[in-house]
Amino acid sequence: MIVMAQKPFDAQTEHTKQVKKFPFISIYEPLDSIPLKSILDITYSTIGERALHIDIFQPATTKGKLPVLVMVHGGGWNAGDKTLEHPIAKAMAQQGMATVCVEYRKSQEALYPAAIQDVKCALRWVRHEADKYQLDTTDITIMGESAGGQIAALIGASNKDKDEFSSELYSEHSSKVNRVIDVDGVLCFIHPDSAEGQDKPGKPSAATLWFGKTYREGTALWDSASALYRVNEESADFLFINSSIPRFSAGQAQTICRLRAYGKNVEEKKTIDTPHTFWLFEPWAPSVVEWISDYLLKR
Repeated sequence: MIVMAQKPFDAQTEHTKQVKKFPFISIYEPLDSIPLKSILDITYSTIGERALHIDIFQPATTKGKLPVLVMVHGGGWNAGDKTLEHPIAKAMAQQGMATVCVEYRKSQEALYPAAIQDVKCALRWVRHEADKYQLDTTDITIMGESAGGQIAALIGASNKDKDEFSSELYSEHSSKVNRVIDVDGVLCFIHPDSAEGQDKPGKPSAATLWFGKTYREGTALWDSASALYRVNEESADFLFINSSIPRFSAGQAQTICRLRAYGKNVEEKKTIDTPHTFWLFEPWAPSVVEWISDYLLKR
């Protein structure tokens, strides 16, 4: 395994980076319009001595089971944490959802497909604990941004209970999802429009670090993580939300064609003149919340 020191990835660090080009931006924080119940750092899985955790946000007062939005953070598979999801998670919880922010093992700890296995385990945990946390297991959406979007898209495109991403924990429960919201997450690692796998001397790409092999060394492995090649009759519906940077939608047109050929509902939203991490900042994050709300709650 190749392990390299990684730069921190959080909203403040990213703001410092992006404000140079976008001086008008500020870190997004939702209004506290509705009281919320926050349940933080729930252990959903333990691998050896490594515990993996979930944060849940939901309305403080609920009258029944809540639709679920499982959220997967970005950070190049090697950085970031579940708190990156908190602002949008809180905003969606204020609109009557249970939002579930997932921690997963990053490339320094375990190579692909460990992160996929972790998030699928979290989905089964949601069903296992549904009664305790008032979760509607018939209405589960998975959402992710950047690397988290890639993870969400791969899980939702495959959408099978028995595959190489399965594990025994909570195996009596399904890991299937109804919908995917992919925010600038790669759909095809090797594609003419993609920039994944562009290693430099002494500086392997984030994807190479995650797979533990270059594309030439592990072509089948890289392709196995590409949602484009996983689309099938069991795939979920999709909402794509993109920045204005073309490489993050590489393979999206082909993926959409395949999804629609199987009769899946697909919607697209695109921001204009935005950085890759637009969902973290005003003035774009409120539009992202509105698009998610329209997609999930106004069907």
